[in-house]
Amino acid sequence: MAGSEENLLKEYFDGLSGQVEEISEIKLNAAIRSGMSGPRSYRISAGKRYSIGIAAVLAIVMLFAFPWIGKQSEPQNAQSPLVSAQSSNAFEAYRKVASSNITVSSAIDAGLVQRISGASAQQNGYVLTVDGIAADRKGILILYSLQNNTSRKSQVNRLQFAGEGYSAVNYPNAWSPKDVQPGITLGYEVLQWGGDFRSLPDQITLELNLGEKTQTATSSGVKPLAQLSVPVTLDHDKMAKTGELIHVDRTLTIAGQEVDVNEVYISTTGIYVEEEYNPQNSKRIFALLNPRMLLGSEDQFMSLSSFRTLVVEGKKSLVFANDNNSKQPLRLQIDGIHALAKDATELIIDTEKQQIIKAPDKNLKVSVNSTAEGSTMILEYYSPSPKTRFSDSIILLLNDEFKDASGQVYSTIMSDISIPARKESSDKAALPPTLYYYALGKAKLPQPLTFTLNGYPNPLKETVSLSIRK
Repeated sequence: MAGSEENLLKEYFDGLSGQVEEISEIKLNAAIRSGMSGPRSYRISAGKRYSIGIAAVLAIVMLFAFPWIGKQSEPQNAQSPLVSAQSSNAFEAYRKVASSNITVSSAIDAGLVQRISGASAQQNGYVLTVDGIAADRKGILILYSLQNNTSRKSQVNRLQFAGEGYSAVNYPNAWSPKDVQPGITLGYEVLQWGGDFRSLPDQITLELNLGEKTQTATSSGVKPLAQLSVPVTLDHDKMAKTGELIHVDRTLTIAGQEVDVNEVYISTTGIYVEEEYNPQNSKRIFALLNPRMLLGSEDQFMSLSSFRTLVVEGKKSLVFANDNNSKQPLRLQIDGIHALAKDATELIIDTEKQQIIKAPDKNLKVSVNSTAEGSTMILEYYSPSPKTRFSDSIILLLNDEFKDASGQVYSTIMSDISIPARKESSDKAALPPTLYYYALGKAKLPQPLTFTLNGYPNPLKETVSLSIRK
């Protein structure tokens, strides 16, 4: 289920990158951006006031908590510039486009982006050119331009890196369509590798599909306006030497629960923290409360927020934005965790009677919509605190599988069944519920049904500040 949980981050945040929240004088120099994705069993209502569900998506990525006890640094050739400062001026236009993304803009400023010449492809009046890349152990930053020589209203419907046999080599990401106006459009992406960087081929291919402006990214049977591919060569030796790897290897405690923190990798594409929850914990940890990296001194610092969670080859890492220009002190700060007792993660519902038999609290309501195509269960989550901070929220998430009363196992799927419009509450002060939809199929199932919660809002607050770099 880990991969499914991670997909929850991508659908909403792939068009966005790391977040930056400045404090004091640094506040003048950067901006906030956020990033996150959805499993196949999950969908948030698109109703006018149910957009609150989008806010809830943010914190599913905040998946670990730990007080820093110590660190041991592995020497690296820390991010040797691939181009001179004068050459980096060639990326000034990209620098302006990425001004609100501290990871990308600082990599350009620091001269870490390698200039590429002659890497382009064209089809049907569109030209894709790769102008610069910066690759490290965990991912790749790419600067590219799209020239639209047509009058069509177009959009990028897919962008990925592929290796041998056209299989994707970057971490799976659901793509949010991006507009491509007539003329030249500059773009950038930071993608993480889907496996160990040492297993990557020497040459990978940037693949980009363009469609009509009104075409959805998932439209099937619709021929794209253009399919463009540009080869990119990787230097594995430079990738291995890029960044700083800090071995932690500590067991830490937050809200009474143990977290094993293995290592931290600080590099061009971000700050990666690898962690593992102790299986002997009495509670199941779902997410962290507002984890962020604080860069600078105690009274003047920049907050670098997390924007993605990776599960690569069984290892989980939380990814933070990074300021590649700074070697200032760095510390991790966490405000607590979302967790439930392990025996409280069971959700039992009689969908025929539309009644919840067992739940962690009384903040859930259930209804079922049935048509000739099948039944869809609708869960409504009502936040007990209307003042909950955006960064402290977390979504409700069910496992891909559930059981009926006889023990038969089924898979939940995203519902395509039409749901009737819902009336908004006349109480304008009331916070509208977050809605979640699960397709149950056509069969009449023995009741009740038993689901497992893989995510649920239940904050256990405890502020922890952890020194990483002095």
